[in-house]
Amino acid sequence: MRRLMKRVAAAVLMAACLLSLSACSAKQDEAGTAPRIATDGTPVDDMMAEYAKLTAVQSLGVSTDGLIAQKVMSEAQGNAVMAAICEEQINARKELGEVRSIDIEDASVVQMADGTYTVMLPVAFTEGSMQYVMNLNMISQQIVDAEFTELASNEEEGKTIGQLMETATVYAVIGIGTVFAVLIFISLLIACFKFIHKWETGQKEKAAPAPAPVAPAPVKAAAPVPAAGEDLMGDAELVAVISAAIAAYEGTSSNGLVVRSIRRVQRSKGR
Repeated sequence: MRRLMKRVAAAVLMAACLLSLSACSAKQDEAGTAPRIATDGTPVDDMMAEYAKLTAVQSLGVSTDGLIAQKVMSEAQGNAVMAAICEEQINARKELGEVRSIDIEDASVVQMADGTYTVMLPVAFTEGSMQYVMNLNMISQQIVDAEFTELASNEEEGKTIGQLMETATVYAVIGIGTVFAVLIFISLLIACFKFIHKWETGQKEKAAPAPAPVAPAPVKAAAPVPAAGEDLMGDAELVAVISAAIAAYEGTSSNGLVVRSIRRVQRSKGR
C-alpha cells in the first residue's frame, strides 16, 4: 500500500510539472505576440481620421520593390523608424503573399492621450488576412510606428450559449484526456521498474562466481574390535586390570598372580 501511494504521488507531481511547463510556455507565447501599438484611445470619425486612413492605405499600396528601395533609403538617411516599418511590410508579404484587398470601410481610428492617431485597417493577402495598425503624429505628419496584428474575429459574438458551452466542453475533454494519458503513461513506466530490478538482479547472479565446494570433514577410523578367540595378552593395560580384579576377588596380592592367556569369549545370541 505504501509503495502504491508513492507511485501515485510521483505521478501527480509529474503531471503538475507538465501542466506548469505548458502554462509557462503559453504565457511566453502570449507575451511574444502582444501588440506594440496601443489601440485603447477615443474613437474618432472626422477629417483627421479620414486622412489617417488614406495614409495607411497609401503605405500599403507601395509595391514590394518600392518597399525595399524605401528601406534602403531610410537606412542611409538614418531613419530607423521608417526602415522598421518597411521591414514589417516586407516580412508580412513574404509570409502571406501580396496585398489583395484593403477593407477601408471596416477601418477604425482612435485618438490616443498623447494626441496621436492610431488606424486599424483590415488587409487581405493572397494567403491570409491581417490587421494593419499604424500610429500617426498629425502635427509632424509622420508615421510613429506600424505593425501587423491578428485580425479580430466576430465569430464568437454570433455564437449561442449552447455553442460556446460545446466548444468549452471539447477543450475541457481534450485537456483532461491529455492529463490522464500522461498519468497512465507514468504509472506504466513506474510499474516496469520492478521488472527492470528483477532483470538486473538476474544479470548480477549470473555474473557472480560460483561458491567453492566445502571439503568434507575427515572421518576417524573406528578402533578395530578384536575377533572372538583372539589372544589379548599383548594388551598390558588389560592384563593389569584383570590381574587386579582377580586379586581383589581372592583377597590376595596380585604379585603372585601370573596371567597366562586372555581370550574373548563369543557369547551366544540367545542370551
